[in-house]
Amino acid sequence: MRNKVYIFIIILLVLAAATGCGKKAETPEQAVINALTAVKNMDRETAGKYFEFDDLFEGDTVAEDDEFMENEETLKLIFNKLSFKVLSSSKAGNDAATVKVEITNIDMGIIMQEFFPQMFALALSNAFAGENAISDEELNEQMKQIYTDLLKREDNQMKTSTVEVMLYSHENSWKIDANDEFRNAILGGMVAAIEEMEESFNFDGEAGE
Repeated sequence: MRNKVYIFIIILLVLAAATGCGKKAETPEQAVINALTAVKNMDRETAGKYFEFDDLFEGDTVAEDDEFMENEETLKLIFNKLSFKVLSSSKAGNDAATVKVEITNIDMGIIMQEFFPQMFALALSNAFAGENAISDEELNEQMKQIYTDLLKREDNQMKTSTVEVMLYSHENSWKIDANDEFRNAILGGMVAAIEEMEESFNFDGEAGE
């Protein structure tokens, strides 16, 4: 009887060890790889395990009225060119980590420099078109077409950024701090490009006062 008890205990220990191995904690590197792969594939659910997908577009990353700039079609055109390479990683205790990663995407700074002048010219032309002016919906569609045509070009330049992704532990995985540097790298420099344009407009406005 005692031997049977020992055998039963051994079986339980083996099963517990096997179960523990099956629940191996995700490493910071794996978390970053999984998160960026999810972004590339437009897998919002998986990306949401690591950061809020919509955080990529918080603040002034895109104009509030230009919803076409962050709809599914245009986002796919941006993110399908995304590539990345983990360079190194380090942990600060058990609760925080940093993963250095090289991220490459379409140079959205160049796209924005070409798109905004065309957008403003189209809007200005329509404003003075009088009876021939098109509706806001039609104007938005034309702007969307300009934007998507720029994104679809085969010869778009690429931009590579090296960033240190900050992570903090959460349950059996990691959460990513989707800060401006992280967002800017994923979006091919879009965040910085729009900030520069806004600063330029503000400077011009102040100079004219």
